[in-house]
Amino acid sequence: MSAPEEPDDLDPVALTPRDPRDAMSLQTAWLRSFLAVADKGGFGAATLALHLSQSRVSAHIAALEHALGVTLFDRKARPICTTAAGELFRGHAMAAMLELQRGIEAVRSTLDNIVAHVTIGSYPSVSSTYLPAVLRELQAEHPGVTVELHEGTAATLEEMVACGTVDLAFRPLLPKMRETTLCHRTIWHEDIVVVMRENDPLAQQASVSVEDVLARPLIGNPAGAEEDGGGFDVRNTLGEAAGRANIVYLTDQPTTLVALVRAAFGIGVINRLALQTTSTEGLTVRTIDSPTAHRNVALFWMRRRADSAVVKAFLEAQERAPLPAGVLPIRP
Repeated sequence: MSAPEEPDDLDPVALTPRDPRDAMSLQTAWLRSFLAVADKGGFGAATLALHLSQSRVSAHIAALEHALGVTLFDRKARPICTTAAGELFRGHAMAAMLELQRGIEAVRSTLDNIVAHVTIGSYPSVSSTYLPAVLRELQAEHPGVTVELHEGTAATLEEMVACGTVDLAFRPLLPKMRETTLCHRTIWHEDIVVVMRENDPLAQQASVSVEDVLARPLIGNPAGAEEDGGGFDVRNTLGEAAGRANIVYLTDQPTTLVALVRAAFGIGVINRLALQTTSTEGLTVRTIDSPTAHRNVALFWMRRRADSAVVKAFLEAQERAPLPAGVLPIRP
């Protein structure tokens, strides 16, 4: 005889509280999904922010609406918007989640040895060359803290911090953050460089000019549309001349960029630290004669989380960790 099936936690009926008037019967996951859909103006955008499937987010909203006995969203509107009841509930849901978070952090702050979970946002070069050193410092001081890592681009990392998917995120200072409720600590300064094959005529020069760069097909990072920050380092380095650039490929992965350079698709424009994550054998790296051929890297977190014990612990670990080779420290 087969074992009885467990109730599906995505089924709104299975999740329905016995007494919908009882606030304790509502699940925080439902509230988080509701707030994400309300803030992002759609289920699709909310799924990206929450890193959940659309079916799960839809099930959370359905369960919450069933429990409350009201419709929270006008699904015919484009973009989707809250109903009058939904907008009224939105303020209370935000206040409840914020107060719950404050309670969690207050309790954790009483512990001598923090037992908590921290979620970190990062991108490939930081994850490979620097984050392990920070995590070693964190583990040495607070072995009870567990860590979860999410990787993304400058745009998606900002989104992750702003919506609470991650507690802190490493990200370049530019493109500028649109979210005004974030704190940051600038950590280091690094060059944007060109990488080319050893037999490239430019390899004979000690550095390359903007005009040298403009004369070649370019491979840059990160991937994505220009309005979302795609190819930002290339365009920022070239300044006013960026409109003349022939950008043939954009990628988030340093390994892919280097492979395309080796295959003679063009020259690469990338931050120097990223080249430490992959082999550059047979290639040459040169600086660019441009006042904007550099970037600063920072650590970001939500202002309301600044007093969180686990955020403080991670910031202290980051401050103790040795910086990767090839970058210049920026001290407060």
